[in-house]
Amino acid sequence: MATTEGEARAGLSQPRSIQLPGIVLGVGMGGFVDGILLHQLLRWHHMLSSTNEDHIGVKYYSPRTVSGLEMNTLWDGIFHTVCWLAVLLGLAILYSRVPHNRGGCGPPGCCGAGCSSAGACSTLPKAF
Repeated sequence: MATTEGEARAGLSQPRSIQLPGIVLGVGMGGFVDGILLHQLLRWHHMLSSTNEDHIGVKYYSPRTVSGLEMNTLWDGIFHTVCWLAVLLGLAILYSRVPHNRGGCGPPGCCGAGCSSAGACSTLPKAF
C-alpha cells in the first residue's frame, strides 16, 4: 500500500503485511502435521516410498526392508529439518514486521517463555 507524502512525514505509514510470514509458517506447520501424523504415527507413507510409481528419476527404497526403511527415515528427517527451518524463518519474518514500540514480548522474554513451555510439556507427563 502506498502512503501519501503527508503520512510519510508524520510517521503514520501503514503496518507491513503479515501475509508472507503466515504462508511460511503454514508451510512449516503443515509439514509437521504431514511428517508426524502420516510418516511417524500412521506410517502411511515416507518421503521415498512412492518413487517407483511417479517416475521422477529417484531410486525406489521399499519401506518394508531394513535398508529401505533406513533411507526413508533419513529423508523424513531431512524433511523435518526443512520444516523447522520454514517455521524459524516464518517467525523471524513475523518478528521483523511486528511494531517494536508496543512494549510487547522481546526476544529474551519470548525465548524464556518458549523454553518454559517446552520444559513443562516434557516434564508434566512424567509427573503423572
